[in-house]
Amino acid sequence: MKVVGNCLLLLILLAFVSKISHGQKLEKSRSVWVEQGLIRGQIYKFAGKQIQIFRGIPYAEPPVGKLRFKKPIRKGRWDREYSAIEYGAPCIQFMDFHKSDKFASENMKKESEDCLYLNIFSPFNNDDESELHNIVVWIHGGSNHAGSADTGIDIETVAKNIVFQGVTLVTINYRLGPLGFMSINYGDHVEGNFGIYDMKLALEWIQANIKPFNGNPMKVTIMGESAGAAAVSALALSPLATNLVHSAITLSGSVLAHWALHRSGPSNYDINNIADYMKCTKLMSQQDITEFLKTESQDARDKGFKNCNLQEVIPSCLTSEVELTAIELVECFQKEVFFNGSVFRKAIANELGVARMIVDGELITDNTLNYVTQNARVPLLAGVAKREWAHKKGDWYQLGALENLTHDFVEDRVRKTIDETYKLGLTHKLHNSTLYLLANTTMFKYMDGIDFNYTTDNIVKKLQDIESDIDFVAPCQAEIDGYANKGVDVFAYSFDYMPDGDIYEEDFKYYSFFNGDQPVRVIRKYKTNNSYPLEAYHGLDHAFIFSQGYSANFQIDPFSKKDKFMASHLTQMITNFVKTGNPSTERFKWNKYTPVSKQHASLKIPMKMMKGEIHWPSPSFWNNEAKLLSNYIVNVPILTDDHSSALSNEERIQLNAYRRAWLALWVLVIAIGALLWTWIVCLVIQKRRPSSSSRPYDNIIINH
Repeated sequence: MKVVGNCLLLLILLAFVSKISHGQKLEKSRSVWVEQGLIRGQIYKFAGKQIQIFRGIPYAEPPVGKLRFKKPIRKGRWDREYSAIEYGAPCIQFMDFHKSDKFASENMKKESEDCLYLNIFSPFNNDDESELHNIVVWIHGGSNHAGSADTGIDIETVAKNIVFQGVTLVTINYRLGPLGFMSINYGDHVEGNFGIYDMKLALEWIQANIKPFNGNPMKVTIMGESAGAAAVSALALSPLATNLVHSAITLSGSVLAHWALHRSGPSNYDINNIADYMKCTKLMSQQDITEFLKTESQDARDKGFKNCNLQEVIPSCLTSEVELTAIELVECFQKEVFFNGSVFRKAIANELGVARMIVDGELITDNTLNYVTQNARVPLLAGVAKREWAHKKGDWYQLGALENLTHDFVEDRVRKTIDETYKLGLTHKLHNSTLYLLANTTMFKYMDGIDFNYTTDNIVKKLQDIESDIDFVAPCQAEIDGYANKGVDVFAYSFDYMPDGDIYEEDFKYYSFFNGDQPVRVIRKYKTNNSYPLEAYHGLDHAFIFSQGYSANFQIDPFSKKDKFMASHLTQMITNFVKTGNPSTERFKWNKYTPVSKQHASLKIPMKMMKGEIHWPSPSFWNNEAKLLSNYIVNVPILTDDHSSALSNEERIQLNAYRRAWLALWVLVIAIGALLWTWIVCLVIQKRRPSSSSRPYDNIIINH
């Protein structure tokens, strides 16, 4: 009996071990041949369906040594069977907000520069191993500073929502921060966009190798969110990706956004600029350093960094007084600049801002709307959340504890928002006079009719709206218009669904009274203020595609039947678009956006088609009125007469503006005078006309 009992226990343990997370049953291994050699993955089964999973496939040589800060090169052959059963290491993270990801936190501990891996989740059928499925390639977001191919990815949900709908899913890693987006000016050409070139090489690998995994290389859709969506936007338009991309899905991101693509002046991510911070030519402000260290451990705060800008060591190759050439500087970075110190790594990312793409003349050839209108060629599904920055708190705008805000204070805050966002999307310098004019116009557009003695809640909402429209809505709509005007199929949407359940945000913070070296898990419930309910915000749609209500450290709890219905319908539309080029379902007909129809889908329960641009009239204001204002001021000629020669450029511009206003006033007076004179003449003629007892139209009756 004891032997039988032990055998029974062993069988139970084996059955338990054969399960992976969420009850997926491991059935067997599967090996296929790719260009590099033999590769082994696994087949799982649940709910009666099979899925083949290959994780951690290297698609490029490790970008280390002399390959750092260079375009990636194709992975060479391997001699033995490659085991693809675990995720590959994530790329070096320059922000922490995915370090505690529900699904990827353990793998995040392995971050490395050797990180160019992809993962394949594909349908599998024992009876027909030759069937090919359309492909969707997922490019994660994270400001080009954070994230990986497995962040926010629940395998069981992915299987149900995507793979079992007959679609092959591929997720990829790409280099982040300066490692992936530093730009180098060699004089005769500029190099950069290394993270985007990583994506391009992954797409080339898919073209060459996806068939054995039952994927169809002739039907590849690329899909991304936020910074990932901007990358998708750029690749879908790039002349270098013509045969690699057949359709695209952008969730809250566009290459036209100010934060996505560098447009004017020196790039923050230029190698010389980064070198200046490392050799202390440029210094972070003490206030910024103090604020930044508040988010770090007690050990980091007590460390007392001996070198500038929170560096543990200054690379020796940057200490020479001799100015280095571009080639020498790259060699210096390749050999000695590793961003190993996590504090400096995050501090420099915080200082430089979002890692933006650049115009390199090859992958990306233009930084204006022309890039879209000239290169749009593949079907596009694009949209935004109802209020992208609805989850931003008052502290973000330095309004946390303030009350009774004045008009001047609010106008200054609006002006600062435009200066930090909209201005970066222009290809020319924005003069102070133009900035003030735009701020005044923006106040009128968003806050006209509001008592300026209003509450902080009202102001925060308006600032959220302004930033949402500048960052996401306006560029998305401009791209949609560009595709539609070119005659390319485009489907537009606004994600308006908000779950009924609570939303909890998880964070890890350091508190001195709780042992400041260990992070404390903090869970906050998203609350609606007294004035405005919380609405669909940035990244919420991810929680209905790749997981059961989880995304970027927030969780919908409970994830209700209604939420599951929304997830099912949303992913069905996405997979329909991947398979057919049209997201319509049996329940909902999604019409194309055209220059004539101008319709977009409101994604909620029930779904419906809406007339007009997304969130009209906001995108029209930023894409038309604000653009005209900024361009008009730039084109004002500088006065050169004796009376104005001593004026500054700003004063000359203002003087010209006053003169134009004065001229416009006189034109108005003359027009009114002419109108009055015409009216008087007509009145005199009418009085002199002989009366008639009957008129030919007296018998006509108009019914009102």
